Amino acid sequence: MSVFTSVSRLELEEFLIQFDVGQIVSFQGIASGIENTNYFVTTEHGEYVLTLFEKLDAVELPFFLNLTAFLAEHGVPCAHPLRTHRGHYLSQLKDKPAALVRKLFGASIERVDTHHCAAVGHALATLHVAGSIFPQTRANDRGPHWWKITAQALFPKLSGEDAVVLKEELRFQSLYRHSDLPRGIIHADLFRDNVLFDGVALSGVIDFYYACTDVLLYDVAVTLNDWCSGADGKLQVASAQALLTAYQAVRPMNAIERGTWPTLLRAAALRFWLSRLYDLHFPRAGEITHTKDPEVFKRILLARIADEYQLRGLWPVTRGGGLGQKATT
Repeated sequence: MSVFTSVSRLELEEFLIQFDVGQIVSFQGIASGIENTNYFVTTEHGEYVLTLFEKLDAVELPFFLNLTAFLAEHGVPCAHPLRTHRGHYLSQLKDKPAALVRKLFGASIERVDTHHCAAVGHALATLHVAGSIFPQTRANDRGPHWWKITAQALFPKLSGEDAVVLKEELRFQSLYRHSDLPRGIIHADLFRDNVLFDGVALSGVIDFYYACTDVLLYDVAVTLNDWCSGADGKLQVASAQALLTAYQAVRPMNAIERGTWPTLLRAAALRFWLSRLYDLHFPRAGEITHTKDPEVFKRILLARIADEYQLRGLWPVTRGGGLGQKATT
């Protein structure tokens, strides 16, 4: 469970005065997530999620809250933030930036099938299309510059094998800039615990606090690595094809993206291997925290390196020039 900051009932009651949500019925900490403190809050007027931001500051947060409001208003199933009586999405609780958003119904899933992967591919492409007209931009603060800085902090902590793998992958990724690939708003963290299903239907996309402006295909790679990998890190082909085909039906991808696909899958695996290694070796103080296993993404990275030929084979050309098996109707 990830609750870094405890909130009492009295503190929450005082916070909620600035919203038109009525009196508290109940509240409880949310177990998933490792970056922020989250609570489910039920009031007389409905169900909400309260987030206290543990890393992001008040200067950065308007981008994310404006983005989720915009996407929710443009067909993406994400949680719309509530405005205070003064018209602001962002507030403060226990000296930390805080926001209250409408609760999305459903739950994240662990046992994934091709139906789930197709739904996620469709939702991600819808997000990319809607985000193309969002007027704000934000640099990716977990991009190559962060990789290098984080790796330097980690090298003294790593085994010889891990240090060799990390150094070689950083060298490999430094050969590519991807400046000619389509860019736009990306989620950058669309893992299974950030997607909700209500029965068989995808009901919500949550946790946009890594969202930024970057290569769209990188976002597809981040998503696919989590949703379509086996325990050994290898790609589950049927799941991957379901996700890619559904994505392609909404946003067709071009030949340049096809050529850089294996490299971006490796980049996506590297980014999350690094962040999990860092959380393991440099844990934050917190009341109740959960550190995710970095070995998961080490295995994914090694599998992507080993299976480059197979990865290119996932991208057969359809009549529209994009991904997936030949289209059927």
